Amino acid sequence: MNSQSHICRYIFEHLLVPDKTPPLERYTPGLSFVLSISGGAASGKTMFCRQMVEFLSGRRVTAVHVPLDGYLLDRETRRRRGLSGYDPRSSDLPAIIAHLKSLIYDGESIQIPIYNHETGTHEPARQIQPAAVVLLDGIMSMQYEVRERFSNLGIFLTSEDIVIRGLRLLVDMQERGYTVFQALAHSDEEFISYNKWILPQIAFADLKIWVDKKRELSILNA
Repeated sequence: MNSQSHICRYIFEHLLVPDKTPPLERYTPGLSFVLSISGGAASGKTMFCRQMVEFLSGRRVTAVHVPLDGYLLDRETRRRRGLSGYDPRSSDLPAIIAHLKSLIYDGESIQIPIYNHETGTHEPARQIQPAAVVLLDGIMSMQYEVRERFSNLGIFLTSEDIVIRGLRLLVDMQERGYTVFQALAHSDEEFISYNKWILPQIAFADLKIWVDKKRELSILNA
């Protein structure tokens, strides 16, 4: 099954139904689904989330995109501590949990931090309003402490090794200003961390989506 619109339709018709994906007991009234979307850097998670929100909005279902990248420590702090962005210690997990409790359990609006991948620093916070569907975007969305508390549907974007590494390299060069040599070295280091910290999350995914070298998506296990 190919193309983003078909994937969004499949999720809407087959997975976003209470009998298939029941809400957790602690969800605030009016909230039905919390999706965790994880996968390698530059695999298309954010684009997918935005398209899913647009698809749901077209069907009069309120949905909100919550990017968790904002909870990353700034790049200089991670560098000093010798931490990969894939390492859970690179993110402010207590803040993620506190904010998601407010949004998902209490039905309150929250202010989430915004991370600028080009500069490696943070921008002013953005307000997130409650909705019927919440999409948690980022590698921390399927971290144990998050997925076990909040999400009732896990989606993992995956591909062959060369694509995961190549997409990361391109992003480092095009969006983060790395030289080709810096990007190659960073790609090697990050791929090791990806295999250690992120790839194991695929075992907890309800839906696996394949990413090709052009970032075209297709469902693996429908």
